[in-house]
Amino acid sequence: MSLIGADTFEWEHAAKGENVMYKVPRNVKYNDNVVVREDEYVVFFRDGKALHLFDRPGRYALTSQNIPILGTIMKKVGGVVQVGEIYYLQKREMRGKFGTKEPLTFRDVDFGMVRLRMFGQFSYKVIDPMLCITQFVGAKGYANSQEIIDWAKDQIVQNLNDALGELKRDKGIGVADLPAYLEELEQVLLTRLKDEVARYGLEVMKIVGININLPDEVQEAVDARASMGILGTNYMQYQAGKAIRDIPGSGGQGGGTGDAAAAGLGLGVGAGMGMAMPGMINQQGGMQGGAQGAPPIPSQAVACPKCNAQQAPGSKFCNSCGAPMGPADAGCVKCQAPLAPGSQFCNQCGSAQSAACPKCNAQLPAGSKFCNSCGAQL
Repeated sequence: MSLIGADTFEWEHAAKGENVMYKVPRNVKYNDNVVVREDEYVVFFRDGKALHLFDRPGRYALTSQNIPILGTIMKKVGGVVQVGEIYYLQKREMRGKFGTKEPLTFRDVDFGMVRLRMFGQFSYKVIDPMLCITQFVGAKGYANSQEIIDWAKDQIVQNLNDALGELKRDKGIGVADLPAYLEELEQVLLTRLKDEVARYGLEVMKIVGININLPDEVQEAVDARASMGILGTNYMQYQAGKAIRDIPGSGGQGGGTGDAAAAGLGLGVGAGMGMAMPGMINQQGGMQGGAQGAPPIPSQAVACPKCNAQQAPGSKFCNSCGAPMGPADAGCVKCQAPLAPGSQFCNQCGSAQSAACPKCNAQLPAGSKFCNSCGAQL
């Protein structure tokens, strides 16, 4: 039991968690008691130096019997009662998460200069408690566990950035290749950290779950490139499909990259879509030219055989429904038999190839439901 006037100190189990260090709130006095458990180190600290280590479980009185150095201290200080400070350290393996506070700049072989965010998990433990307290408390002046943990995270991120540079230099890998090198990256990182953290009495045991994220705009570019590869289109065709898909009233959903591919490129619009887009802009917004100054759809526009939408002459596909246009007067509208240009009736089935609007007498493709000049129902 403690002597009268002396106190007993211990690190409450509930307060430990993932804290690697705990400092007793006040300086200890001669004859105070310290409780050491199986999973703890206790270091007696004074004048910027770790003087004594308790590494076996038990209750220790701070006397010259348990700490021989106290006999010398008491002779020197005479009537001074306070003799030093007590720091607890956990013996067990600790776990934590690391991540970049700000994106790191990386020169990539595919994307040029990109900024990366990196995250992951690590485990570490104290291997030399005297050195740990001397370096962090005595040299750096740290007073709590979080400062030590933040230092360890910064070392991991710094060395991870260096390890990425080494992989790029030695193997020429890019950001897109990194998933195949994560295990190797972890081993390189552990090797680089071994000597660096050992000088502070720590050891990083394992690094797992490394996650390297590209900026959003680079991710979108990667997705676009993948879509073009799947669809077999070039950049101009892809952009034309995306632009038409996003025009209000064009039959699209106004969606993003995937919707554009499905509505334009996926329907086989291809290069013909690039010709149709300026005319569609002219119909929607009254502009006299497209995005690149292309002329509007001329008055001799042809109608889509499926949806009756007006198309530029020579269009291969309809920019509203995607149906193939085919060459003018390619065949009978009913039996598809070949016809000579300008034929009004089919020489195989006798079907009329055009019809007149009963209201404005405009000539319309056979099978039209509404007049594309006055809107009258046929």
